[in-house]
Amino acid sequence: MAFLRLIRFQNLLIIALTMLGVQQAMVSKPVKIEEQMAFWLFILSTVLIAAAGNSINDYFDLRSDRLNRPDKIVIGKHLKKRWAIIIHWGFNAMAVGISIFLGFYLHSWFFLFIHLLSSTLLWSYSVYLKKVFFWSNVVIAFLVALIPLISWAYLAILDVRIEHKAIVVFFTVFAFLLTVSREIIKDIQDMEGDQLVQVQSIPLVLGTKRAKIFVAVASGITLLLYMGVVAYYLPNQRPLFLVLLSTAVLLSALVTLLSLGNIPSNVLSLLLKISMLTGVISLFCL
Repeated sequence: MAFLRLIRFQNLLIIALTMLGVQQAMVSKPVKIEEQMAFWLFILSTVLIAAAGNSINDYFDLRSDRLNRPDKIVIGKHLKKRWAIIIHWGFNAMAVGISIFLGFYLHSWFFLFIHLLSSTLLWSYSVYLKKVFFWSNVVIAFLVALIPLISWAYLAILDVRIEHKAIVVFFTVFAFLLTVSREIIKDIQDMEGDQLVQVQSIPLVLGTKRAKIFVAVASGITLLLYMGVVAYYLPNQRPLFLVLLSTAVLLSALVTLLSLGNIPSNVLSLLLKISMLTGVISLFCL
């Protein structure tokens, strides 16, 4: 259980579902069995990279986590600190090995490039970038937004017929804005510990009120884009897709309204997670 908490198993599951959902939404005909197996390997390697990043992030966050969330600490309490390092390097090595295999099998080094880029950014975030104003939020949101795009890239490498490009673009932007919102809300929740380790988060630099304005703006942009998606897909009569997508977007808008009050940040963060999961499930209904 401690190991699953360390690697953020729930988040990894959402990554895997997102990649499968994008494939489901964009490909009308089943791909060959060997190409589907290769895609499963790509999902596994992506999940391993994310798990490695979560592990090393907890390692470097230990000091601030003692203040922010002492009841959720894994490193040093349930697992020795060296295990975070072992998991980080071990998972990264496995992911790179899989990406090299996929590179030879599919005649593309895109997989190795994207995994090395992601791994480097996650390491840089844990060590340095999380203390840099604004960029800490942008880097994590960028990596989350990459997930639907790399699934699209895989299908492009296979040279299969692709559908619903517009909704995948929307979902990419939605994932980016939703993650930025969630990271800012987490920063509000973690202000005490972040101040201790000199993190330059948006709430600490600009204040809580301005941080909430960022969340509201992100939600407003999402709503505008959502209206365009509804206008395009409503005539195509995909009611379940629209219901789920509407639920996801409206939940994110609800978080904006609630953030203006005194609702606990962990509740807001949970609602954003539900919003993201609902949006992912909607991809399977296209």
